[in-house]
Amino acid sequence: MNLRKTLIASATAVALVAAPAAIASGPVQAATPKAKASGTTLISFKKEYAGIIKLITPVAPAKFIGSKMTFPVTAVNGNVVKHSGGIKVGGVELSNPVITVNAAKKTAKVRMAFAGTMVEVFTAKHFKVKADGVDGQVWQGNLHLTKDKVVVKTLNEALGVDSLTPDLGLGQIRVTIKK
Repeated sequence: MNLRKTLIASATAVALVAAPAAIASGPVQAATPKAKASGTTLISFKKEYAGIIKLITPVAPAKFIGSKMTFPVTAVNGNVVKHSGGIKVGGVELSNPVITVNAAKKTAKVRMAFAGTMVEVFTAKHFKVKADGVDGQVWQGNLHLTKDKVVVKTLNEALGVDSLTPDLGLGQIRVTIKK
């Protein structure tokens, strides 16, 4: 497997457990973006992906709790939410998920760092504010695998499965941002 395929496979695998740091949260809708923020992104995977999730190792401070994974929010800048942590798939590590929100379309894209490059690993659909209060906001949506067929094929090869498809619905993503 060449470096590009390895990168893509790893990034797609991240989507299955992160998010992706994942994964897909929206920024605080404030007049002035916050350079620093706190909060958590929680990804709840569908139960049928339990076997695949076991093949992925979280990199601290990301954590697995059953079929759920969390990443701490480190900054909110406009429509971008940054996180720390990552995942390891084999010898490949993807880190620091960045979620870019398109509030008008109710979508988000999640990218992660690999060897100095940001790679898109999944998307969030029907992504919108579920709660907005004095203490912060909660964004929630449906987590999907990338539509890129090469990424999906590479992920299937890397994980030793043949059941992942482009735009596959993986579960839910929820981002809590404290003000």
